Amino acid sequence: MDYLTLALVLVLIGVVLLGAEILLPTGGILVVGALLCFAVAVGTILYYGTAVEAAVAMAGLAVGLPAAGFAAVSAWRRMSIGRALDPGAGATAVDVPQLTRLEELRGRVGKTVTPMRPSGSVVFDGRRVDALTEGMMLDAGVWVRCVEAKAGRVVVRQIDPPTDLSDVNPGENLPGGKPAPDIDLDLDLDRP
Repeated sequence: MDYLTLALVLVLIGVVLLGAEILLPTGGILVVGALLCFAVAVGTILYYGTAVEAAVAMAGLAVGLPAAGFAAVSAWRRMSIGRALDPGAGATAVDVPQLTRLEELRGRVGKTVTPMRPSGSVVFDGRRVDALTEGMMLDAGVWVRCVEAKAGRVVVRQIDPPTDLSDVNPGENLPGGKPAPDIDLDLDLDRP
C-alpha cells in the first residue's frame, strides 16, 4: 500500500470517527481520535510525499471538513427529528389557556401562602399560584405584586400592605359563579 492510499484510509477513518461522535456520547474521545487520524494522514504525506501534496491534503481538510459539517447540520435540520429538537426551526408559541390566565396576573396583588425560598405559593384573587421571587426570601403572609408572568413562570416582588384593596379581591367569586364559602375551622377541642 502506498503512502497516499494509507493517508486516504486514515482520513476516511477520521471522518467515520467524527460521524460516530455525533451518534455516541463519548465526550469527545472520538473527536480526538479523528483529529489524530487526520494529523497522521498529513504527516504521512509530508514524510513520504512532497510539500505540494501535503499542502493539498491540509487545504482539503481545512475546506472539506467545515463543508461536510455544514452539509450534515443542514441535513439534520431538514429531518423531522431535527425540527422537533431545534428550538429555532419555526417553533411558534401555542396559545395555552393556563398560560394566558397566568399572564393576566401581571400587576395584580396577592399574598404569599407558603414561605418563598425563593419559590412558593401565592394567592391571587382566591386562586393559588406557584411563583418565584426576584431572589429574595419571603415569609408566608407577605403582600406581593406580580411583576412578570410569561412562559408559565410568575415572578413576584414584596410590597407594603395595600391600603386600597381594589386590585386584590380576596372575596371574589370562585369559578362557576359561586361565592367563596365561609368555613369555620374551630374544632371545639377546648370543651371537655
